[in-house]
Amino acid sequence: MRIVKLRDISDLKTGPFGTQFSASEYVSNGIPVINVKNIGYGSISAAGLDYVGENTLERLSEHKLKAGDIVFGRKGSVDRHCLICREQEGWMQGSDCIRVRFIDDSVYPEFVSYFLLTNAVKIKINNSAVGSTMASLNTGILGDIDITLPEYTEQKRIALILGEIDKKISKNNMVNDYLYYQSSMVA
Repeated sequence: MRIVKLRDISDLKTGPFGTQFSASEYVSNGIPVINVKNIGYGSISAAGLDYVGENTLERLSEHKLKAGDIVFGRKGSVDRHCLICREQEGWMQGSDCIRVRFIDDSVYPEFVSYFLLTNAVKIKINNSAVGSTMASLNTGILGDIDITLPEYTEQKRIALILGEIDKKISKNNMVNDYLYYQSSMVA
């Protein structure tokens, strides 16, 4: 087991902003863009996705997402992040986001995503965020987070177990929603 700084095992990249990219480049259909509004706690909310055209994505190719990347919002609920899966590979990182891309082969991204969801890490991020009106995150703050890494096989084992638990919770929530809906129809 070793403790490393997030910056030592990953490349941290702020999303395009200013003169690089403007809101007028959004299109009604195209390549999805993950913005702060789409970031949950370890997941992506597809509701309200924005899109860019192929030309915009190619011009901003350094912001093209890969499976295993983790994306944080830079403003607001800065302790939220999403893990990019194969289905989102090729999407674009939004303006107010920070992308974490692992450069160390001994890191299992799903494990780090779960680790970043622990209360201790979320408290550290929230306490380190800057800004008096709205919490704001930067690559320096994010890179300074300590990550406890067991051996790769142990990281994978833990992440797979937690993933199975998440699936069961999701299924249970769907059953609860269905039962609630059914009971409201009877009443």
